[in-house]
Amino acid sequence: MADTQYITKNRLSQEVNKARVWVAIIGAPIAGFLMYKLPNLWWIVGLAYLFSVIGAASTKRSGAKGELKTLKLLEKLPDSYVLFNQVDVPNSRAKRGFTELDLIVVGPNGVFVVEVKNNNSKVTGDDQAANWIAHKVGRKGGRYTAKVRNPIKQLKKQVHVLAEHLKKNRASTWIDGVVFFSHRSARVKLSSPPSVPVLERKGLVEYILNYQPKRAPANLNTAAQELVRLKQKSN
Repeated sequence: MADTQYITKNRLSQEVNKARVWVAIIGAPIAGFLMYKLPNLWWIVGLAYLFSVIGAASTKRSGAKGELKTLKLLEKLPDSYVLFNQVDVPNSRAKRGFTELDLIVVGPNGVFVVEVKNNNSKVTGDDQAANWIAHKVGRKGGRYTAKVRNPIKQLKKQVHVLAEHLKKNRASTWIDGVVFFSHRSARVKLSSPPSVPVLERKGLVEYILNYQPKRAPANLNTAAQELVRLKQKSN
């Protein structure tokens, strides 16, 4: 079993709980204020506010479930592999000053950055497109589409940021990236072969175990130590 000592409680789950508290504590005063100011329309504004909070919480809840499901899969790796979740890597070009990486695996054959998506629909797109399209079916059978950020571009950015950081800290090593759609209903259809692996539902553990880097990984221990330091700062 993989080393999971650096796995901490999912931030998205914590944010969902905060959203529930926000609705309970803040929602009532807002509703009262709207009833006073907008006696005929307060309920419309109130519902819009409520649905916006619930919708954001639902998205975060889905993301948290996807990451937890993927972690359960990765735990099946041998004990020579170490798992990290939600690591903040310094990035001066980012608004928050860092880039968050969902999951990182460190093993004898390299470092793997895993970008997790939990879409429960068919997703179409292109390697170079800014956005992909999720094809969804509503509760009453109606079909609609929604844009999702291109996870390949997200992943490449994350790999680049991590590689730059490790290089600055004399911990350069081989880094590979994987996009993993964790939901059992996920189906991905791309118009051209992806430049990084895009896996659906399964095959992630096997991919990592069978991966052969183009050159022998160096500084793996130093890289792992730096990730431990970053993880401790992220908490």
